[in-house]
Amino acid sequence: MESHHDGDAQLWERIWHPHPEVDAATRDEVERFFRESAARQRRPDGEFGVFAVRPIPAGTILIYQWHDAYYVGMLGWVALTVAEINGLPPAQRALFHRYGLDHDFGVMYGPLDHEHVTTLDNFINHSCDPNLGYDAQGNVVARRDLTPGDELYIDYGEFVVNYDEPFTCQCGASWCRTHVTRNDWQFLASQTERSLPPFIARRLRAAAA
Repeated sequence: MESHHDGDAQLWERIWHPHPEVDAATRDEVERFFRESAARQRRPDGEFGVFAVRPIPAGTILIYQWHDAYYVGMLGWVALTVAEINGLPPAQRALFHRYGLDHDFGVMYGPLDHEHVTTLDNFINHSCDPNLGYDAQGNVVARRDLTPGDELYIDYGEFVVNYDEPFTCQCGASWCRTHVTRNDWQFLASQTERSLPPFIARRLRAAAA
């Protein structure tokens, strides 16, 4: 349940650069719904989380193509290889690890400056029993009906492939894994009720071919 997504950044309107691979109208529509339906709030432990502020039905898309397109064209976010990340100055590398998102095996999107940590998705915490997950198109959706006051959680193991996570999970699930590693996706892929991001699905199809 505890994660590294606990920074003090303010939330501003994002700035997009147009990109031909992105359906900007759909992305912006989903983004508006997410902003109207959830808010960043402090939890009792002092960390930030994202909480529903109105009912969100199961299956509702909350983040559009998170790994394939979400950060493409977003000001201040860049794609770096693992080698490039490891070569960043320590403070910048820590920021990139904290908020970066795995884009592919060996590649992550992340911010190089704290001022660009501006979106709700940056503050979604981990749980081994998440109420968010993926659909077949790589969108993040509500896995079950959410009511106002519910904290939104996703299982980081569904998308982390490049670095182990540094925190200890205390989500309370009977099947809590305690730690999230870069190899958890291999186990989670066997759970038939879960979809995984497209870049992992492509790896699984290639391995099965």
